[in-house]
Amino acid sequence: MGLSIDERRLLATVNLGASSLSLLGSGFIVLCYLLFKDLRKFSFKLVFLLALSDMLCSFFNIIGDPSTGFFCYAQGYSTHFFCVASFLWTTTIAFTLHRTVVQHKTDVEDFEPVFHLYVWGTSLVMTIMRSIGNHHGHIRAWCWSQTGLAGKASR
Repeated sequence: MGLSIDERRLLATVNLGASSLSLLGSGFIVLCYLLFKDLRKFSFKLVFLLALSDMLCSFFNIIGDPSTGFFCYAQGYSTHFFCVASFLWTTTIAFTLHRTVVQHKTDVEDFEPVFHLYVWGTSLVMTIMRSIGNHHGHIRAWCWSQTGLAGKASR
């Protein structure tokens, strides 16, 4: 059973509002990191990368128009990539906190290349995986993969 036109419109409006607030908040964090050199420490860099991923996730969520082909793909793939990256940056922050606070280790900055490979590589693999055996289309108010095991596993 699908959503009615009014329900789709409401869902799209709520999505636009939430994504706009997220874009503003994460944009503020990115701007502060870029403007204030005192914030350019490793811990703040992780927060900056999280905010950057979240900002791009929100941006592509806002510009995606499920009624047109190109924007449907832009919304679907870009939003998926950057939202997965945002989640994964959160896990790197948790790992860093655990390593420094619980284990009292000071070598967390050595993990930066591994963090980048982990976040960007996993995001890319998950974004590619959702395409295998799927037809790209609309599910409710967003573009998404409609069928196939890979799409279901990556959602």
